Amino acid sequence: MFINCKFLLSVVLLFSLVLPVFSFEPSGGVLMLDGNDDYAILPLEEHGYIFPRNTDEFTVEVWFYPKAETEPEPGTSNIILSQQVRLGLLPNNNKNCRRLPLGEKGEMCASGIAYLEGGGAHGVKSMDVPIKKDQWNYLAVIFKDSTLYVAYNDQIYRTQRDDRLNVIGGELRFPEWFKHFCVGGFGKKELVQHIPYFHGDIDAIRFSDIARYDLPAEPGPSPFDPPQRFSSDKHTLALWDFNDKADADRFEDTSGNGYTLIGMNGAITSGALAVNPANTSIATTWGQIKLESRDIPFSD
Repeated sequence: MFINCKFLLSVVLLFSLVLPVFSFEPSGGVLMLDGNDDYAILPLEEHGYIFPRNTDEFTVEVWFYPKAETEPEPGTSNIILSQQVRLGLLPNNNKNCRRLPLGEKGEMCASGIAYLEGGGAHGVKSMDVPIKKDQWNYLAVIFKDSTLYVAYNDQIYRTQRDDRLNVIGGELRFPEWFKHFCVGGFGKKELVQHIPYFHGDIDAIRFSDIARYDLPAEPGPSPFDPPQRFSSDKHTLALWDFNDKADADRFEDTSGNGYTLIGMNGAITSGALAVNPANTSIATTWGQIKLESRDIPFSD
């Protein structure tokens, strides 16, 4: 019996050495946001909503690197992106991230929210999940068959099905400033005390009109293998990879559908600087290339 225990211990140690560790590195440029007042916007009056009315399945996904030294204060939240689907960061709420506790030092709470409707009803489906500070994280909201899934790094959580809400919200019942597609924050200054700007880097964002990936059949958490890169196909509605030239403040939609994001108040891409020189932090690089706010007229 003693020999068997030693053998099993050896096998466990061996697998811990050979199994891949979850990691990610950007392949090109990133959108760099300093958390002060910069953000990117796709104005509603020019582009409308990204998802057409009656879309009954979809995927919204992002690779991002949070850099704020602390999580949002109680009563506030950051947005990574927001329109019909909203991804963001929440206060840690006494180390509990709803059904999924924050189990390790260095974790913080992220949220995935979808604004839905069906049969005259309007509502919200959401899920809070733990992600890591000071590293790249994958986060996605996936919707299919009246069921919301939130994928986060190497896990995916299936919520309970709700047949009352079966399509994306075709018209958001919110003030006009909330209807624009925004990345990193909103342009409305009065909101900063409740929705402070996101501080960090974003490698890529993709919108799809299908539910991508193998989805779990039962509610609760399941293992998940996130894609290392986003590519464009016939189901891609928008894809921003931020591989624009360094210091760009217009971020091309590589899906070919023309959703060019506008960088505001100094939001720019890093270009080749996303591949960081040895012993140089991206934060330091950002400090070197941060530009003065562009004089881009925009009013709501």
